[in-house]
Amino acid sequence: MRRHAFECPVCQSEQSILLPDDDTSATSSCRECRSELEFLPDSDAVKVVPAGPPAPAGTRRPPAQRPGAAGESPAAPATVPDDYPRYRGPQLREQSKAGGTLAIALLILAASLTGLATAWGIHAMPEEYDGRQEVRITVEVANTTGPLANVTLLVDGASANLTAGAPGIYTTMVSSGMRSLEVAAAGHRNATSEVFIAEQDPGMDPTAGVNLFSFTLLEGKGGATEQEQPVQGLWRGMFSWCPFLMLAFSLIGLGGAWAAWQRTSFLAAQVGALFSALALGFLLVGPVLGLIALILLQRQKHAFSFKTGEHPPP
Repeated sequence: MRRHAFECPVCQSEQSILLPDDDTSATSSCRECRSELEFLPDSDAVKVVPAGPPAPAGTRRPPAQRPGAAGESPAAPATVPDDYPRYRGPQLREQSKAGGTLAIALLILAASLTGLATAWGIHAMPEEYDGRQEVRITVEVANTTGPLANVTLLVDGASANLTAGAPGIYTTMVSSGMRSLEVAAAGHRNATSEVFIAEQDPGMDPTAGVNLFSFTLLEGKGGATEQEQPVQGLWRGMFSWCPFLMLAFSLIGLGGAWAAWQRTSFLAAQVGALFSALALGFLLVGPVLGLIALILLQRQKHAFSFKTGEHPPP
């Protein structure tokens, strides 16, 4: 091989190239204008002529003019050297993207379904508990000066059999479920309260708002006064709002399960997993399943396309 200095006939830039010692011709491209050049031996000199039309400055040669392109002999395929160490470990298997996202979709689906079941259970709880158990309750009645004697208790409009204990304290048996209590005493305005009485241990001590209800009667004449009992506001709020919130959260979770199965939206799958946990299915089961799905989603983020339809259903 010998080095030959030449001037590009297209851009007139001075360059050099290694040429074989024999009289064979060679081709190369200009480093400045990328034009294809042909080097023709001419006795002791070398003639440099353009081998094709010049290429625009700053661009690569078109594919047809590069080695291995159409019209030229293809480049030899890459091979692994013989002295390269061979892999001796266990057989490698490609991780299944569909399998990982399918498991996540099932977790979100299970958390959402437990939320739906719990929402229905809370909605039906007052009717389900109605009349299932006879519960002993304690009623405390007083006015502004002290405990009252000779009071009457109406349960759902029917007179209850009261057993007097300490002054102003009475006990009776009522059926579990939603009950309307009304206390009356001579010379006083009646007092009412809507309460939910749950099933409980027969030996349970009196607990305010659970099986102990207190009333303060106002002296004089007039309509009945509504009196709030401890804990009962929480019960009514749970029966009124919790089923609808849990239903909404569970439906969002079902949408997230669909997105995880289809692998169309990582964000939708995340939101669905979060709300499936917030649905509080079976109190702890749903949140645990939803949190596991959230953790696994971070490991399967690459499986989502972010473009609807790029990944078909598995």
